[in-house]
Amino acid sequence: MKNFVIISLLLINTVYAAGDAIAGKDKAIHCISCHSIDGDTKIPIYPKLAGQHEMYLIKAMKAYRDKTRDIPTMYTIAKKYFNDDNDIEDLAAHFAAQNSGSCIDTPQTTQKKVDEAKIIACEICHQPDGNSVLPFFPKLAGQNKEYLIRAMQAYKNGERQESQMSQMALLFGDDTNIENIAAYFAAQKPDTCE
Repeated sequence: MKNFVIISLLLINTVYAAGDAIAGKDKAIHCISCHSIDGDTKIPIYPKLAGQHEMYLIKAMKAYRDKTRDIPTMYTIAKKYFNDDNDIEDLAAHFAAQNSGSCIDTPQTTQKKVDEAKIIACEICHQPDGNSVLPFFPKLAGQNKEYLIRAMQAYKNGERQESQMSQMALLFGDDTNIENIAAYFAAQKPDTCE
């Protein structure tokens, strides 16, 4: 059944983005203060964009622009700099083409004992090692632990809503479970290292 779900999701998500990574690098100047030019931010509360799926980044940026993902700072930036779909596609292509600095850094966190059932629940979309192969779902491997904690807490308390994740948030459990899940994925090696 799990394989059927994965294959179905792959077939649904086969649209390919056509962004220009070179043009995207020039446009990424507006992203430097939070995400850095290569998307491999060292600021723990912000997500690393380097090596993320292009389609996921497009989906997220459009959600900020359209205010369906309501984070005031990102809405302000999106409204000013994501002028059209070409800007979004170019930025996504640029960040998707970058490698994660987690490849050379020492692990940002030690792996904690995590409830295996919680990881199994995450793996349909994100894979057991956090390197999602489905283009509309983010890669979690090597992501900033603090960012993952904040994102999961936002899904759990309803501040951030998205159909699949709002349902998954019911399985997160308490803050200790959330921290352990975040630590587990933050300690995984991103596939852009290979």
